[in-house]
Amino acid sequence: MKSVTFQIAGMHCDGCAATIKALIEREAGVKAASVVFKTGEARILYDPTATSVGRLMAAVGRLGFRVAGRRP
Repeated sequence: MKSVTFQIAGMHCDGCAATIKALIEREAGVKAASVVFKTGEARILYDPTATSVGRLMAAVGRLGFRVAGRRP
């Protein structure tokens, strides 16, 4: 398992965070996700053999949000 933290731009409320969390959790290989509007962060625990950071970033982008930064 690996984890990554994304700084997400474009969230306007807790509903945005809940929507992002639900989408990320449906991605193959994701074991857990936490998205916090107040900090603008998404923390994701994933299996690197099933998905990649690029795929997770693309999932966020499909909702109209942008990954503004990331930390391992």
